[in-house]
Amino acid sequence: MRKFDLLNFFYGLGAAIILIAALFKFVGWNGADTLFVIGLVGEAIIFVISGLQPVTINKVFHWDRLFPQLTREEDEPGQGEISIEGAELTHEQQIQKMMESILALDNSVDVLNTSTKKLTKFIERLESNYELVNTSTLDYQKEINSLKIKIANANEKLKEFENYRF
Repeated sequence: MRKFDLLNFFYGLGAAIILIAALFKFVGWNGADTLFVIGLVGEAIIFVISGLQPVTINKVFHWDRLFPQLTREEDEPGQGEISIEGAELTHEQQIQKMMESILALDNSVDVLNTSTKKLTKFIERLESNYELVNTSTLDYQKEINSLKIKIANANEKLKEFENYRF
């Protein structure tokens, strides 16, 4: 039976606040510094509280759950002996589980590699678009400056024309 652990909840909450603050900082949104302070102060308080928690000394470990091959066969004639067949079967099952875990990890790494490649291509497109926008902005700025000069010249000619009387 699982029980809700309030201290564990606050560990997670503090970590989540810090991650959100990092996101705010990366994106450049306001409030990142405040979120960092709240998250870090919260984590510090949680660490102090967890450091003051009493420790349970008489812990009973159930090794038979982790290593079922250590259970004793009570129903067979040599009571107290460890079952070798059960140990070998469990060993094979453990290897099978390890292989499944390795395959799942391999799939996860493949997905991560694919995502990283997509992200790299996206960043490259952003860089090329940035260069295009930067070049266009410089061209636009040159055109605006040229237009300013032409308008200034036109204003001067207009003043000269106004001063000219028939």
